[in-house]
Amino acid sequence: MEAVQDTFASLTSLIRVAVHSEDSARLITAAGVWSGLPLALVGSHGEPLGYAPAGSEGRRALAIAQAAARNRLVTAVGWTIVPIRRGSPLGFLAIGTRHGGDARTEALLDMLPELVAEQLHRVALLRARREAFVRRLVSDRRFGAEEIEDESYDLGLQLADAYWPAIVTWHATAPPLPAIERLARDALNRTEGSLAALLRGRIVLLHPAAAAARDPSATTAWLTEIVSQASALAPSFPAQAIVGEAAVELAGVSAEVAELEALRRLGPRAEHGAAVVPARAYALERLFWHQLDPLAARRFVDAQLERLTTWDREHRTDLLSVLEAALDFPRHDQAASRCFMHRNTFRHRLQQAGEVLGTTLEDPDERLAVHVALKLRRLLATSSSEQGAAEPRSAGSGNDRQSKVGPGGSLRLLATRPLGRRT
Repeated sequence: MEAVQDTFASLTSLIRVAVHSEDSARLITAAGVWSGLPLALVGSHGEPLGYAPAGSEGRRALAIAQAAARNRLVTAVGWTIVPIRRGSPLGFLAIGTRHGGDARTEALLDMLPELVAEQLHRVALLRARREAFVRRLVSDRRFGAEEIEDESYDLGLQLADAYWPAIVTWHATAPPLPAIERLARDALNRTEGSLAALLRGRIVLLHPAAAAARDPSATTAWLTEIVSQASALAPSFPAQAIVGEAAVELAGVSAEVAELEALRRLGPRAEHGAAVVPARAYALERLFWHQLDPLAARRFVDAQLERLTTWDREHRTDLLSVLEAALDFPRHDQAASRCFMHRNTFRHRLQQAGEVLGTTLEDPDERLAVHVALKLRRLLATSSSEQGAAEPRSAGSGNDRQSKVGPGGSLRLLATRPLGRRT
């Protein structure tokens, strides 16, 4: 009778963990202790969610579960592999049954997959709500501080008072989506309370200001690690992070993200090898963006670059980019790398650009004027493309500045790290 009561109490405890906890690792640990069997649970992409016991048997179970997720392993001697689904795949559960056959093993096989499915499904629904919340946080300027606080409380998210915003971007083509998603998940694991979202092949990151206050280099160090990992995951896709100049309060996050996204479109900075670039590196463009008359800017660009622009159009070349790279980078090997050219080819094209312009750019004032014109040209092109993209939108769909980020649906949150409810 006591054994039956103990079993009932253990099952009740397992059910309580599954229903009231979001922690899959806690559920798997409790099931492992009760059953004495090696167990492991992974997500649909093979990401570890929990395993038991803590030693080699648990790691073996984890390897089996990951093989099921990544290699479609369906059977293994001495193991039961259970796909976890609720409409869509949620993960894979591996249960060691080499000592199977007793009542506890049968009860575990009957009950645990269902408990895991219920927990993962509930967590997925909550995560979707949190994703919608953070998507709005980074894109909707009408999302006020009081409303942010109320919704975060309802979702069990304890947000920081302020964040350092940043965007991780790729210089040309972004790597495959799974690599970006993994990078965003890992970024969240590096700093408690951080947030991450996908924005059309880029990652928006929010680093809690309190962590930076304790260590002024924390934000840069965090972003440097993320960019380094991006390079390791996808070496063919050079990555760089652009970080804001200061931490911003919650209600100002969306405006700052829009500003960083606008700066990103202007291209990498001269120090393109740097992992993290501060927004102040775009100071010249930001000055032009907010202060210069577009018509006057266009006239200045035409006066400086019209010959080269016409040449490129008629001969289908890109000497403008060659010239800009030469002015951006002090060394020709760096500039040639920026243009994906051999150094000798680059030098030849640069000489050709000078001949078309009718100058060697040795005069510093003349060189500065041409350099500024090249930056203005890129800025005007970015502004024109934004206006063109915004034209099809209805008048009630949001303000023009917000269109730099795009409609709310263009952002997809990867994950948030829950910190619990307020007390």
